[in-house]
Amino acid sequence: MAIKHFSFFTIIGVIIVSLTACNKNDKGFTLTGTLQGLDEGKVIFIPIESAESKPDTVLVQKGQFVYKGSVTEPSMYYMMVEGKPGTCLFYMENGKITVSANVDSLQNASFTGSITQEDYNRHQQMIKDIYAKYNMDSLYKELYPGKGKEAVSEQRRTEIESIIEQANKEVDASTLNFIKDNPKSYYSLILVSRMVKGMSADKIDGYLKMLDPKIAETPRAKKLTEELNEAKKTDVDFATFIKDAHNVKYTVDATYAGKQHLDVAYLSTLSDNTICALKNDGTVLQINPKGAVVKEFKTDLKASPTAITVDKNDNIYVLGGIKGKVQKKLRGRIVEVEMPIGVECGVYDKNGNRLRSLQLDSCVVSATGARVSGDNKLLVADTRNRVVAIFDAQTGERKAIIEKLRTCCGILDFSIRNDNEVLVADLGAFRVNGFDFTGKKLFSFGQRGESINDFHGCCNPVSVAYLSNGAIVTVEKDPTRIKVYSHEGACAVEGIDELVKGCAYIPMTVDKNDNLYLASRTGGIIKCSPAI
Repeated sequence: MAIKHFSFFTIIGVIIVSLTACNKNDKGFTLTGTLQGLDEGKVIFIPIESAESKPDTVLVQKGQFVYKGSVTEPSMYYMMVEGKPGTCLFYMENGKITVSANVDSLQNASFTGSITQEDYNRHQQMIKDIYAKYNMDSLYKELYPGKGKEAVSEQRRTEIESIIEQANKEVDASTLNFIKDNPKSYYSLILVSRMVKGMSADKIDGYLKMLDPKIAETPRAKKLTEELNEAKKTDVDFATFIKDAHNVKYTVDATYAGKQHLDVAYLSTLSDNTICALKNDGTVLQINPKGAVVKEFKTDLKASPTAITVDKNDNIYVLGGIKGKVQKKLRGRIVEVEMPIGVECGVYDKNGNRLRSLQLDSCVVSATGARVSGDNKLLVADTRNRVVAIFDAQTGERKAIIEKLRTCCGILDFSIRNDNEVLVADLGAFRVNGFDFTGKKLFSFGQRGESINDFHGCCNPVSVAYLSNGAIVTVEKDPTRIKVYSHEGACAVEGIDELVKGCAYIPMTVDKNDNLYLASRTGGIIKCSPAI
């Protein structure tokens, strides 16, 4: 059983990072540093919150250096020493700052001279005190004993998860109180920007109103306000959005012989309700409604296949990411790494004969999801570039692109509704977002939470589809939860076992009779049928 709730502040409480922040000085910043263990050399500073900014290099003489510049507001930087391993992450700000560090342990650098840093330290101490109260270090060691050590019993695991849950709730409450007590602190704004991830527009608005009006004038706050205003335009509720659809209750089909079909990466459906299952080795299985394989073939893709889809003529599209070695600047250094560089797409008939190949635009370098619309457009989800790209299914020409999606855990999938709407499982935002085929956002629903209408965990949902009556189906992992959304709210499918462990994708497809098929690489394929 997976832990059902992890506060964001669990992470920053366990991995404490030294930050600096807002000490207002219109003349810019002066960072004075002392480096033990280094007489002469170079210190590199890299802003990581701006893609346009370039690294700065500062000379070290007799273990001392001075770095001057300016920032519009506290900005996250890397600090590293040329030729030495290790980095230090901190917030650069206008004002006088001092840093003291050892060249062999930069991660332990000490920064002083910032009011916001003091606020940060106070908040972190609150988290440390709560964790000490619940003995969290020991609990995590017990829960994750490591390789070769005996795992805890299921009863003890449940007890530990309950304690962790309570500790996280106390951390969240303390963080909220910190924001309320420190509305003028820039660090409170940082906390708000983190806490509102996956929240509805109304809740985001409430958090922003807790801050002092002067804080609202900073670029970070203005960006958050812009996102809020955009969210207000597209946020919908179930009663008005899915007004004609009713909830459909499902039962797991115990007679379906799908457990034998292992290692399935993606699912699609042929016109006769035969399921196409793509295995990791490139094999395509055609499976009838009873779970038996009626046909199979092996694709000839050079890339590792990751997605499969079918057009109205039952042509089968198999896609995979192509990898290649590229030079990349990583924290100020040029290194050669193997990375995704494009997507290969092969089109086959039902017998496995290749009909054609599509050369897709470089806007996609991975294929984590794929669909073909009724008007012959190929849509491809790319978690690397955080897009869903729309191509001509015959020529491969790009027609439009949906950008700036909130991906997570290497997962991004979508579905097509009514042949004119793209339903994106925007898991990093805890949303289902709807777009037209030009990339314009039409609607959005969902938020992070534990209720049946919310999306739980670190990031969800991972899959989305729609039923013939207009209802929307979502899939969540860790723990597995399948839900049907209608004007009545959400209704969970009962009897679903844990399909995956941790943050892993769960493929789903729906046939013309509204049967749901879900794949687990280790547990095979399950079928959920509408209750009569």
